[in-house]
Amino acid sequence: MTDKPQNIFKALVPYLSAALLALLLFLFFMAGLWVGYLKYRPAQNEPKSMVVEVPDAVTEDETSYTDDIGDFILHHEYFAADPEVLEEVELPNEIVSSEGIKASISPQDVKRLMSEINRQSDFQAGKVILDKISVAKPMLAIVVDDMGINHKRTEDIISLKAPLTSSFLTYGSNLTEFAEEAKESGHEIMIHVPMEPKVKADLAPDTMLTSMNEEEIRTLFEQMLAKFADIKVSGINNHMGSKFTEDKEKLGIVMDELKEKDMFFLDSKTTASSKGRELALEDKVDYAGRDVFLDNENDYDYIMKQLSTAERIAQSKGFAIAICHPKSQTYLVLRDWLAGLPQKSVELVPLSRIVKEINR
Repeated sequence: MTDKPQNIFKALVPYLSAALLALLLFLFFMAGLWVGYLKYRPAQNEPKSMVVEVPDAVTEDETSYTDDIGDFILHHEYFAADPEVLEEVELPNEIVSSEGIKASISPQDVKRLMSEINRQSDFQAGKVILDKISVAKPMLAIVVDDMGINHKRTEDIISLKAPLTSSFLTYGSNLTEFAEEAKESGHEIMIHVPMEPKVKADLAPDTMLTSMNEEEIRTLFEQMLAKFADIKVSGINNHMGSKFTEDKEKLGIVMDELKEKDMFFLDSKTTASSKGRELALEDKVDYAGRDVFLDNENDYDYIMKQLSTAERIAQSKGFAIAICHPKSQTYLVLRDWLAGLPQKSVELVPLSRIVKEINR
């Protein structure tokens, strides 16, 4: 009789052990959840997102600019031509929240995320501006700004018979003659429209100002076009303009004119807060943005290196847009670069070719 309870107890031992183990695992799991909650719960006064402010200061010495997209600052190479560039703001590889929790994220991951957000926004707006395309051969457009001011330098660029894109300043002389000659050399013609900057600078006599009303802006734009007579002007890009391109109302008037005349807008990106792309989507105006400036320094080796950078960008996303100026070394670099173009992995195209590909 005394052995029976012992036998029953021995039989129950495995079940009791399993139940005890399960209870311990459950308690451990609940303790882990509690610790995790205490560690990661938001502080009472913590902001919901991390915002990095873009400085308003503008200098002539900086060689970078930032795109302010959402709560992230994306850092890019910037090679200034106009006396307007933004202070450099670095995006670290690790973003640290206010609790000190580190989340590793690479600039490439951020760019892919922001690109996808842009595409989704474009679709919702009923127009798409592609950031990357698939083509048989990467395309590169080279836009030469400030044409028509220095006659000797303008003639040098015009002598290059290739599908370059010449953008003429509106206050130059002999604009019609120069534009006709450039067109005969295979260049596409654009207008480099002076727009109001934030910095103090010597402004062109026909600069678009934020203080102008709608009628004044429209009249000024018509006067600019009239200087090119019957020559087809494909589009415009801004000369300086950090203040004007941030003014949605005033830039919107220009966009309306472009839509009416079936012209595109190339954003020179002299400010990270330009409303160009936003307005292009809203007004369904063809749009493109500059990728790199070639000749921030009038140095042969520097400019050639920048051209190589533009080629790599084109290979990466299917196209690239470079802006340069009719400087002495720029002319020599373009002359030599064009001589070897047949052996290069990119196709030089007029800017309108890229604009057509990326605007849907």
